[in-house]
Amino acid sequence: NYNPSMTLDPNTLAPGRGDDTRAQLIDAGLTLFGRDGFEAVSTRALAHEADVNLAAIAYHFGGKLGLYRAIAETVVADVGGTVLPRLAQIRRGLAAADGDRRTIAMLLDRFVRGQLATFLADPARQRYIPFMLREYAAPSEIFTILYRGVVEPMHQGVTALAAAAKGWAVDDPRAILAAHTLFGQMIGFRVGKAPLLRRMGWDDYNPERIQAIADVLAPMALAALGLPPVEDTPGPREADR
Repeated sequence: NYNPSMTLDPNTLAPGRGDDTRAQLIDAGLTLFGRDGFEAVSTRALAHEADVNLAAIAYHFGGKLGLYRAIAETVVADVGGTVLPRLAQIRRGLAAADGDRRTIAMLLDRFVRGQLATFLADPARQRYIPFMLREYAAPSEIFTILYRGVVEPMHQGVTALAAAAKGWAVDDPRAILAAHTLFGQMIGFRVGKAPLLRRMGWDDYNPERIQAIADVLAPMALAALGLPPVEDTPGPREADR
């Protein structure tokens, strides 16, 4: 849809305006690509959604694929900024735990609760999920950006927790499958949001409802790995918050 004869609105190139235009296009792309998929979205639709000149897509991103890639990089940078420090804490905690099952239980409990809060309570990050799920279902070349930047580190961190809980090696297929099962349960509260809201009579998620979800899911995760309930563990849970 890009016509090389088109010229950019001079305002698009004004100092500071370029960053705004990029942000508007990334925001529009998250909406449209997440809803309709890459192939179904035209550059004209993206420009219209972002309320920018059509030629801005080629100028800032080199084309539709470049915009798609930039969105994936944005998701990785934002989510990684929250999740990667959390995973580093898990690794430090596992090393310090030295096999103590109550400490491992607290680490898993915190991770589950933190992840639910990140992806259910934050409207901006909820918008990433449709975009990411489309890549999960039908991976493109962009999937590698998401996988290496966020998915693989998260999966490895939870796999390490599962392995420590069960006494498995970190590369044991059972540990990897256990981690994947836990992620599936957490993602289910985003993918299956509409039926759950209808079933519960809720209008939306809020902090109290997310807490209620965590109070069910976290103990289930602990029990599945044979870990003790966190309620039975005094002291450190509060001290580490």
